[in-house]
This record gives sequence, structure tokens and C-alpha cells, in this order.
Amino acid sequence: MSTWTSPPQLVALAAFYERAQAQPDAISDAAFLAAVKSAHWPTNCWSYVEASFAIIAPACLLRPHLTRELIVFPIDAMIAGGLDDAGRVVAIGLACATRGDAYVEPSVEGKRWLTQVWPGLGEVADAVFQARLQAALADDED
Repeated sequence: MSTWTSPPQLVALAAFYERAQAQPDAISDAAFLAAVKSAHWPTNCWSYVEASFAIIAPACLLRPHLTRELIVFPIDAMIAGGLDDAGRVVAIGLACATRGDAYVEPSVEGKRWLTQVWPGLGEVADAVFQARLQAALADDED
């Protein structure tokens, strides 16, 4: 499935995706989400967005029912980076698949999800963005 050769956490995630594809019932949704989350690493917000889309796109392809939970990762980084317009979320994700100099190159499957499925998820992306923005604003008030 994914063909990352570095960094180590993406190599491990690629192997995990292979197992998840070969034996989908052997891995619980909770373990699946935990593996995807653990592949992320600290960086600046906008590089994190690109890396996160590359990381989650194959996961969304393998387990579409987890998409709402998975897109939280790049959306939270967008909000941390100052994005306040939900209407830009889908375009930013799409750009991650089409840029020539991506921070983390999405896999072939990831690019397929980002270019073919992601653009149709505007309502879901908007709902997740609005909920996460409100949560972030509420945290700021505390």
C-alpha cells in the first residue's frame, strides 16, 4: 500500500497499513486510530498539516467509517496555524496531494483518496472544523 522509506514512524505505519489491508478484522478501530496517531511527529503547524494528510489518507481509504476521527489531526493543526475559514479546509487537503514539494509525499493510495474522495467531504470537513474551532476557542477562554 504505502511505500514510505523514511522517517522510521512512516515505515512502521506503512507496514501496519499492509497488515490492516491483509487482515482488516485482526485490528480494532481503537488500535487502528492509535497507530495512525502515533505516526505523527512534532513540527510547525503547516508542515504538520501536510504530513498528517499523507498519514491519514491511506487510513481513510482502509477505514472510511473512521474518516471523521482521522481528519481531526490535520484540522486541529490548521486551527493552530490560524485558519478560521472552514471553506478552505478541503482545498488545503487537496493541495497536499497535488504539490510537487510536499513536506511528506502522500502514497499513491493517499493521493487517490485526497483527490477523489476528500473533495466530496466538504460537509463533514466543515462540521469537524467548526466543532474543533469552537473547542479550541473554549479552551482559550479557560
